[in-house]
Amino acid sequence: MKAVILAAGKGTRMKPLTEDTPKPLLPVAGKPIIQHNIDLIDSYVNEILVVAGYRIEQFQEYFSATDVKVIEQEEARGTADAAVQVREFIEESAVIMNGDDIYGGSIQKVIEGGNSVLAAEAEKPGNYGVYSESDGEINGLVEKPDNPPSSLVNTGCFSVDVDFFDLLEKVEKSKRGEYEITDALKQYIQETTVEMVRADRWLPCSYPWQLINANGELLDFHKKIQSEVPESTAVRGEVRIEGDVEIDKNCVIEGPAIIKSGCEIGLNSHIRPGTVLEENVEIGNSEIKNSVIREGSAVPHFSYIGDSYIGKNVNIGAGTKTANLLGKEKTVRMKVKGEIHDTGREKMGAIVGSEAKIGVNNSIKPGRKIGYKSVTDSGEKVDDNIPSETTLRDGDTL
Repeated sequence: MKAVILAAGKGTRMKPLTEDTPKPLLPVAGKPIIQHNIDLIDSYVNEILVVAGYRIEQFQEYFSATDVKVIEQEEARGTADAAVQVREFIEESAVIMNGDDIYGGSIQKVIEGGNSVLAAEAEKPGNYGVYSESDGEINGLVEKPDNPPSSLVNTGCFSVDVDFFDLLEKVEKSKRGEYEITDALKQYIQETTVEMVRADRWLPCSYPWQLINANGELLDFHKKIQSEVPESTAVRGEVRIEGDVEIDKNCVIEGPAIIKSGCEIGLNSHIRPGTVLEENVEIGNSEIKNSVIREGSAVPHFSYIGDSYIGKNVNIGAGTKTANLLGKEKTVRMKVKGEIHDTGREKMGAIVGSEAKIGVNNSIKPGRKIGYKSVTDSGEKVDDNIPSETTLRDGDTL
């Protein structure tokens, strides 16, 4: 059996984080989204095929030293068209999965069983494709129904035999103007006996706040410290500190947390649980809580970053704070592609695109997004999302 990972989309709902990085390559809990699944399936399949399109060169570079084969979808025509691109490589069977969802060990049962779907329980199944089943056998799939036949939803992971690829080539364009893989799956279910496997883990990563959810869920490892830690610095819980990390005096580092090589943790810094600092991040006399900060970024002076996701090479000015709480039992909302979405999180900070420069003494309201290469002046209050490559000055975007 071969694995097919669909990773060609532009990830527009994840902007500004996807302005410079394909969504499957965004890091969560210390490694790219796509790598979590590869680690689970690598020893269960004969070959891994990644279908990429948007910024394909990043996939080619990332997998250059591995046996993973990157296949190009030249034009974004939908998931069915993406899967068709690997047709010539499939001799017998394949497990197909989304490149922007993170699965658990039950994915191995999908591979071993063959002709299986991975189904997850959902509180609001009507937001997804919903399976109907009888005695563990799938007998139908309906997209976003008003009256769901069950609470079992399509996770985008299933195993099929080679005949499925013939169905893919017959799929007609949907109302969205794309060729949808679910249309082929519906037909396959009608023609073939398909078993159900219940997901032990399914972490969709479609929206920015879901990266924070997944990061917290996946930070599970044993303590490992490979750099020198001053006696006056306290390291508590399961913390992984890689080599070549500089840690100053009087810091507190609480796990679960990851600090990667090349980072600098300045005097009196407080690294709280749920934090991941990618390579060459600089933290100085600041508090970081439950956040991912990507490589080359800096939070150098007297700042608070909480429940946030910060892109690459971002500079956070002195005294900047990310507010992350609206009030007791209130969940934070976030605007995505012009629509307001409930994140389901009582605590949610900021999403900051790569190369952004945040001025000193900024305050950022919960759930706000600051765009790729955007700049804010000193003393700004970020009340609304800031588009990419925009300057915020005196409350106005320029």
